[in-house]
Amino acid sequence: MKSPGNEEAVLSKEELEALLEEMPKVLSNRESEFDSGSPRIADLDLQRANEDFAFEQGLALSNRYQRVIGFSLIGHREIEMSELAELMLPTDLVAAFGIRPKDLQGYLLLSRPFFFQLLSMSFGSGPTIKTSRPPIRDYSRIERRFYSRAASEMLDQIESAWSGVSEMNLRQEGLLSRSSVAESLGGYGVLATFDVKGFAESCRVRIAIPGGAFAVREGGASKASSGLGAGSSVSVMDVPIHLRAQVGTADLSLADLGRLEVGTVLTLDARGDGALTIQIGDKGKFIGIAGMQGSKRAVQLGERIEGVE
Repeated sequence: MKSPGNEEAVLSKEELEALLEEMPKVLSNRESEFDSGSPRIADLDLQRANEDFAFEQGLALSNRYQRVIGFSLIGHREIEMSELAELMLPTDLVAAFGIRPKDLQGYLLLSRPFFFQLLSMSFGSGPTIKTSRPPIRDYSRIERRFYSRAASEMLDQIESAWSGVSEMNLRQEGLLSRSSVAESLGGYGVLATFDVKGFAESCRVRIAIPGGAFAVREGGASKASSGLGAGSSVSVMDVPIHLRAQVGTADLSLADLGRLEVGTVLTLDARGDGALTIQIGDKGKFIGIAGMQGSKRAVQLGERIEGVE
C-alpha cells in the first residue's frame, strides 16, 4: 500500500531488476574466497529454520520458568567469522560445537545478561525478584558448567530446526574465550542474532555458522546458489513470496496454554462460513474457499479484503 507523497521513494520494477543484476558482481569477490566445497548459506531456508528454533526456544523457556519469554530472530547476515570476537566482551565465552558430517565448527554465544538471568532463575529467583546486573569478570567453574549445560540444551533444539535444511548432527565441543575465537576463526559464514525479552534488560543470543556447513543440492549447486547470487540475470519477479491460507487464530494466556489437553475446543477469530483468510507476507489480502486440487489441498481465491491494495 503506497503512502501519499512517497511515490519518489518507491523503486520501479526496472530499477529493482537493475540492482539485482548488479548483485552477483558485487558478491563475486567474496564468493571467490570460499573453497569449492564451501557454498554461501545465507538463504531463506536457513533463516526460516532459525525462526522456527527461536519460536520453540521461547516456548520452552516460558514453560520452564513460568513467565512469558519472547525469543525472536532479529538479524541474519553473512559475516567474516572473525567478527564474532568483536561482539564479545573480554571475559565472555562461546560454546563451540561440531557440525557432522561436514566436520566444521559453529559457535553459540550467550550474552551475559541472558546467561545470568537463566542462572538466577534456575537457582530459585522468581519472576518478581529483581536481579542485579551481571558481573564483568571471568566465569567461575560452576558458571562454566551451567553455561555448557544451557548451551547443550539449546543445541538440541537448533539441531532439530536445522534438520529441515540439511541432515546433520551437532555436538558441543567445549567453551572458548574471546582471545581463542579471535585467533582461530577465518573465512565467511552466517551470523544469526536473537533478541530475548521478558527479563529486566535486553538480552542477546548469537549463532555463528561457517560457510559450507549445509549440504549442497545434487549437481553441486548450493541451496543459496539458487538465490540472488546464482546468475547474472535475476528478475525481481522470481523472488519468492510467502502466501498463507489461515483458518483463524486464538490468543491464549500462559495459564490457558498449560491447561490444553486432547479434546479441548478453541474458539478462533474466524468467519463462521468456513472461509479462509489468504495472507501475503503478514497482511490479509483475499478471502478464500478451501478445497482439493487432485491429491493436494488447495484454496480458491474469492473476494479481496476491503481496504487492502
